Amino acid sequence: MTEQGSGSERKGTRVTFLDQTGAKSVDAVIADTVVVRRILPNIITKMNLPVTGPDGQPMSYSLDHKEGGKRLREDQTLPVAQVGDGDHLIVYPEIVAG
Repeated sequence: MTEQGSGSERKGTRVTFLDQTGAKSVDAVIADTVVVRRILPNIITKMNLPVTGPDGQPMSYSLDHKEGGKRLREDQTLPVAQVGDGDHLIVYPEIVAG
């Protein structure tokens, strides 16, 4: 016998993405199997963040876990990175020295 509505059929992690200034935010539910490198392009588009820098070079972004105080690796899923429901992920532009 199974319970209806027990919440055991987890679909993903509910998070809020913020830009580094906190001015823009996007709420999303991210599937537990999706890695950071697949999340970023969609969030960058949804937040209307620049894809090229002032010098015309492509911009690169990373995610910082506000509650965990650490940067997420591109190959991590949110559960592996210990990101929980309701947590905040900050989208940071990465500065590449030329």
